[in-house]
Amino acid sequence: MKSKFVWWIVGVAVVVIGAAAYFGVRHTPSASPGPAGAENSALTVSIPAGASVKGPVTAVFYDAGPHGWHAVSGGAATYMAYDSTTGLSYSAPATPNADGKSYTVTVPTDACGYIIQSSQETSAGPKVLKVSLKDADGKVIEGASPSTYNLTCDKYTLKVTINASKDPVLPDGVDQSTVTANLSVTGPAQFVNGIRIKPGQSKPILTTPLGLVMVHFNNSLGTIVPNPANVKTDLAGDAVVTVSSADAGIDKVQAQATGIGDAIVDVHFPPKITGVTEVFVQPVSPTNYSVATIPANPKDLTFTWAFIPAPGNSCGHMTGPASGLGLSKNGFFHGPEKSYPNGCPEDWEHASKIKVTVTDKDGQSDTKTFSTRDFEGQGLVKLP
Repeated sequence: MKSKFVWWIVGVAVVVIGAAAYFGVRHTPSASPGPAGAENSALTVSIPAGASVKGPVTAVFYDAGPHGWHAVSGGAATYMAYDSTTGLSYSAPATPNADGKSYTVTVPTDACGYIIQSSQETSAGPKVLKVSLKDADGKVIEGASPSTYNLTCDKYTLKVTINASKDPVLPDGVDQSTVTANLSVTGPAQFVNGIRIKPGQSKPILTTPLGLVMVHFNNSLGTIVPNPANVKTDLAGDAVVTVSSADAGIDKVQAQATGIGDAIVDVHFPPKITGVTEVFVQPVSPTNYSVATIPANPKDLTFTWAFIPAPGNSCGHMTGPASGLGLSKNGFFHGPEKSYPNGCPEDWEHASKIKVTVTDKDGQSDTKTFSTRDFEGQGLVKLP
């Protein structure tokens, strides 16, 4: 059974987004010692001196490998399909030359499997065909030379690009980003208005999408939809998924098209401090703080706390550690101490600040600064 990937030629320009990408490379076989040329080229095939041949003679070109990518005209659209069929043969009449020792053959069309190579691959070899001559009875004429032919086929440069519609994204499990992978190739057109371009005619260069190719997505953080994330490209060459996360970090989203290439984009889910609760402990101190974050569970976040005193005094101190994993709560003691028997001056306390920074495992962070006492008794106060 033949398997086909389809590439619709719709003339869509592709914009390469700034994403890290690796392109899979499919190398073609090395060239044979025989001559080289394109489809519809003339090839001279010699036979041993003195050989008796019953005409007419037919040349047979045998392709041991898969047919490969080839152009198809289907109604209003022209597209390129991948044909995995192996062992195809192509025949052409062989015209005897005046020397009586050779034949001229026109290399048949549609033998090519157009070469799709990575933009990182500098060159790809030809399609190597075995060549034989058969007489009128279908018997192979022994000793015909050359026995191989290096068929030069049109080459297309592959691009796999990927981008995220939104970045950064809130790690709340609700906010999401749409990730689109695009597969395209750049190379010579094979048809114009549904009519195949004749050999020798100029072929315009087009960048066109690879449609109906299965792409597998995987990611390193959060949720990807659909799941499993196996998506066929549409006729614009796009395959689309959405990603979300209830944890902070960097989601590495990879799109893979087997045998074609892959690309990776980073979607950032940085932590965010959303608010603070300040509770004054009677009668004189401390004021305790509880910071709210996205993600709601702060267990994997590192908190760094700092007291920023207003000018004029040196009073008070934090009650908890300066830094710690999951340390969303802390406090500021501003009660009586040696140099301030009545506690810190209240106006000065309100002018002083608390600075808190939250950092995720990938180094993304958010920082908020607020008054040490202005929000006491007000419940959760949202921070800009």
